[in-house]
Amino acid sequence: MKNNQQLKSKIIEFIEILVIATICSILFIVLGGGHRCLTNYAYSDIEFHLNRIISLSNIINHPINYKVFNQIGMGVNYFYPWLTIFPAALLIKFTHSVVNGFLAFLFLLNVVSGIIAYYSLKSVYKNRFKATIFSTMFIFMTYRTLDIYRRFDIGECLAMTFMLIVFSAMYQIIVDQKNSWVKLAIGMALVLYSHLLSAIIVSIMCGLMLILNLKNVKSWKFVIIQLCKSGITTLMLGLGFLLPYLQQTRLKINPPFIGNLPSAALNMSDLFNNSLNNTLGNSKQTVVSLGIICLIFLIIGLFKKHETVVEKSFYTLGLFSVILSTKLFPWNLFQKYFALLQFPWRFLEVASVFLLIYGVSAVIDSKRMIFSLGIVGCAILLFCSSISNLESTTTQRNIISENKADKLVLFSNWDYFPKKAAKDPSIVNHQFFNVQGKPVGVKYWATNTNYIIKLNSYKSSKINIPVLYYYGTQAKINGKNADVKVSDRGTVEIQNVPQNGIIRISNNYTKTARIGQIISLLTLIGIIIGSFIKRFLI
Repeated sequence: MKNNQQLKSKIIEFIEILVIATICSILFIVLGGGHRCLTNYAYSDIEFHLNRIISLSNIINHPINYKVFNQIGMGVNYFYPWLTIFPAALLIKFTHSVVNGFLAFLFLLNVVSGIIAYYSLKSVYKNRFKATIFSTMFIFMTYRTLDIYRRFDIGECLAMTFMLIVFSAMYQIIVDQKNSWVKLAIGMALVLYSHLLSAIIVSIMCGLMLILNLKNVKSWKFVIIQLCKSGITTLMLGLGFLLPYLQQTRLKINPPFIGNLPSAALNMSDLFNNSLNNTLGNSKQTVVSLGIICLIFLIIGLFKKHETVVEKSFYTLGLFSVILSTKLFPWNLFQKYFALLQFPWRFLEVASVFLLIYGVSAVIDSKRMIFSLGIVGCAILLFCSSISNLESTTTQRNIISENKADKLVLFSNWDYFPKKAAKDPSIVNHQFFNVQGKPVGVKYWATNTNYIIKLNSYKSSKINIPVLYYYGTQAKINGKNADVKVSDRGTVEIQNVPQNGIIRISNNYTKTARIGQIISLLTLIGIIIGSFIKRFLI
């Protein structure tokens, strides 16, 4: 009888937070202008990420889609995690619309984020009301809004949701001495499968979290065992991405933009002013900040006594993360090792999370219901204000629409090209070469899984094709396997070419990649079975 009551209570609790998260998600989209989240601002990653999402239509068997990224066979899915963004591709396919599919994904993302935020922080606060307030405010948080509506950095936004699981599990292991290594492993794996740079940042924060709570550790043996088990499990869960990633890097891949960290770090005055203005920027410039609410929590923490372990731990983490985003930190000493970070202000993603956790703990109280709900209302109003100011700088023609989807897939950049191919205009211009290295005219077209070439009285023994070469690239001539090599410009080169026929180029997962995926899948199945046995049979 008692178990039935507990189950009923948990079901009601889930329904309540589901309704709240759904309402917040609807408000996020409606008040945010709906499809205006697909506005193509300057220095936005919208073209890159939409191409990446569209490319996932055949990702289970074919990591490269030949219809996107200017039809040159860009292997971005080897280097950019795609698992958690895969639902967007399914929704686009289901709705037959890039715009409607992505809006459906955004709605789903906000609902899931609200639910994860609630349960993650409930285990930290030990208080349902505070967890509910945090969940609501998290959805409308300024930095998260910046990722979606201005920068279109969907991977980082996904990572912000899953890092809540990580920080909650770390707190439970270190402070509460709870058996949360599975929760930590799954959360960390989801961050890894969302955004690689965020995974690095979250790992740094986990190490710092451990150091800051040295006095709160009751049993070091317990903590070490939990972290070791979690680390090994995270690695095994992550091999599905890590093994193909590491294998392809052996081709000497051109990395993304390498930033100058000291110059890219924020001035404290700029961070303060940007946060006070609660701006996302304009159509020509991105402005990163904490937002007014997190800035207020930062200031409150400087003067208010930290009464609980939650407040002490998460405020210190938030303050240090803010310092890491600014010129107060000596980034010139770390340029060599962390250049791939590109911008130190990326640490504001974790700073915002930590300060919001602290602020809700320190300020929100169920006995002050009206005051608490007023803060939530302010968060929503500030969200509307930042979106309104952003929209005033653009026009309707800047928005990605269905009739622009065909042009969208013509986008190309030099990230993740084999270094031989980087900045070679002959590739993006679709130039073919014969055995003498002279340009030749060849008819070609692309499908999701194949790059197809029609030979018509071709007069050379080999052909150099403007399709990037990665491990796993295969070709067939008239249905028979062809000899594929990497050309001097880092593209596919085929030997023994006949005068007439059809060449089909495709890219499949290598054995190494498949081994990684199988290990990850078996690990996940093992976790599910183990959790089921522990929950129902023991």
